Amino acid sequence: MLPVQIFICNPATKSWLPIPYPKQIKRYPYADDVIMLLAYYHGPDDYMVLNFQRPYPPSSLYYTCEYYKPNEGSWKKMERRFFTGGREIKFNMLVYDNGIIHLMSNQFPVRQRNSHLYAPCIVSCNLENDTTTTLKLPRGAKKSRIDFFFSEVGIFKWGKVSSSAESSICFVRLRKSVFTIWALTDYESSRWKRILKIRIKGMGLREKDPVVTGFAVVNGDLLIFSTERGLYSYGLTEENYMVLEKICEHRCGSSIVCFTPYKDTLHPCGPEGASLLC
Repeated sequence: MLPVQIFICNPATKSWLPIPYPKQIKRYPYADDVIMLLAYYHGPDDYMVLNFQRPYPPSSLYYTCEYYKPNEGSWKKMERRFFTGGREIKFNMLVYDNGIIHLMSNQFPVRQRNSHLYAPCIVSCNLENDTTTTLKLPRGAKKSRIDFFFSEVGIFKWGKVSSSAESSICFVRLRKSVFTIWALTDYESSRWKRILKIRIKGMGLREKDPVVTGFAVVNGDLLIFSTERGLYSYGLTEENYMVLEKICEHRCGSSIVCFTPYKDTLHPCGPEGASLLC
């Protein structure tokens, strides 16, 4: 068998960095699920690679977790395994804030109300003390399990990006052409504050029957969303609250649009990074 190599590559900066093989993959090379994610934090050079792995059997709700910081040069393992809260996790929806990883569970409806799987949730993992907790979603976000199943949802960073003391996470729900946004105000009680609820037609778009194809909250205070024809921003705080701006038109049509913050594309791969030969 050929040796497997892992590296980080940033096409925007034309750089790449080989990284060591995760210890857990060496130990369990045939594990059911192996997920690797990037998380950005603090300064422009700070990021980490997260490796989640679910050992056999596949039905296990616990993942082992390792994280790698290029500035430190080695993998570190969480002593306690990462508990998913009873549901499958959307690993493509990650928010890192104040040393805590936040991941969204799936939305699949469960028949039995008394089941521990009944309510979708946000799972948070503190890398500093190896603790995993579940956060309840805003009360108004899941009045009907079927209605919530057909909603488009997302979690994003909320608050001043430059200040970790004033940052949190927010939860966005799009259902029947209505945006509703909540900000988390208290971790222990899973208390949320509703920031916005508005029908898309009430935002001031000049499009006829706009259909949203993607959305994100960027800079901690700005809703960015795309329709089949254009890209827009909508203010969520202070003087820009509920102010709509058209950014541009596009030709993506009905394709699903994903957003990556521009700042994240400028991250160097690390002190040992090399230039791509292209």
